[in-house]
Amino acid sequence: MDHVKDTLIFAGGGGGDALAALMIADTLGLDPKRTAFATLVWERTLFDPEPGPRAPEDFEAIEAVGEHNHRITPSSRLRGDRTTFVPRLAESFGVAYYLMDVTRGPERVRTQITELQRRLGFEKVLVVDVGGDILARGHEEMLRSPLADGLALAGTHDLDADVRVVVSGIGLDGELSPEDVEDVHRDLIADNDTVETDVITPDTAARFASAFRWLPSEVSGLTTAAALGHRGIAEIRSSGLRVELSDESRTVRSFTHEDVYRRNEIAEAFGGATSIQACETVLNDFGRTSELEFERRSRERLQESASARSDGNLPMEDLERELLAYSSSVNDEDVQYLSIRRIAKVLDLQRHELEAFKTYLAHQHGDRFQPPIWTCSAGAATAIPDIEVDATYAASGT
Repeated sequence: MDHVKDTLIFAGGGGGDALAALMIADTLGLDPKRTAFATLVWERTLFDPEPGPRAPEDFEAIEAVGEHNHRITPSSRLRGDRTTFVPRLAESFGVAYYLMDVTRGPERVRTQITELQRRLGFEKVLVVDVGGDILARGHEEMLRSPLADGLALAGTHDLDADVRVVVSGIGLDGELSPEDVEDVHRDLIADNDTVETDVITPDTAARFASAFRWLPSEVSGLTTAAALGHRGIAEIRSSGLRVELSDESRTVRSFTHEDVYRRNEIAEAFGGATSIQACETVLNDFGRTSELEFERRSRERLQESASARSDGNLPMEDLERELLAYSSSVNDEDVQYLSIRRIAKVLDLQRHELEAFKTYLAHQHGDRFQPPIWTCSAGAATAIPDIEVDATYAASGT
């Protein structure tokens, strides 16, 4: 046995959830020295143009652990012109993440966690999802990313452990309509004594907020912003969905795995699938489109956009004027915030262009540009508390 751990936290959605897992661990008061972390690696096509999650062979400098597992360290990186932010999270917060290889289906995840349990000795597994679409039944009209959640949920079914599903910001990713959220409350929350509720505090959020200067996570960013006191309507995603930052956005709820698995028809249908392609076929049988198909289309759009550029020179002042004009127009419709992902879409920015523009905004509009959000109205920004990040949640020995 490597090191004794009490709990494994599995970030079921990838990079953004990998940071949220740290905030939730802090919120729940878990001992960092007795907590292990695992995650998918599945970035937006803006940063990793190859659709789908990453496997161990996609990495350089990833550390083999046992027969079935690999550990992502600060020196790990993806091969080729692809970016993942998990190694930087590991470096920033002193946490090593085990890579959950969902490319081989939920059976592989179950095998990995079982091996880790033998090595580390934990008896509890927490599956973390920000936005709460893991709580969906599978037929919801706005559901856009059922594959990752279904894989995480199916891969943690029938483990010899106390498995719970922990969500924050139910409905915050725009994949559950208000009616869907009401259904979650009726079916899972109301009169359910097994549900545990906590709140991400401003102090916890502020300790991790600095990561959003470089981490392009949208929903984890929004729940952090809500914990820091931001309230109002935010426009998000490439499609311009609008969601509300409220007290619910910073609320953390923990459910029994069985309650969530019972609802999620997609996860149950994944069964013993041994590849992500098999799971995508299941989704097609459900009449659903998976994240993989959205990413294929996104990659094509990004390639077309890049090839249409006459040169690489985008005047920052022109982008600034366009952003200010757009902010004013949506603010007239009671939108208070834009996500960084939404800004990238509105201005049609490529990855390196977005990074340059973020730097420009930080210098020119530090009061309004507070990653992970941009405040649409001048003078309406909420100040983020100045809390030193001292790696107090450094999971030494993972």
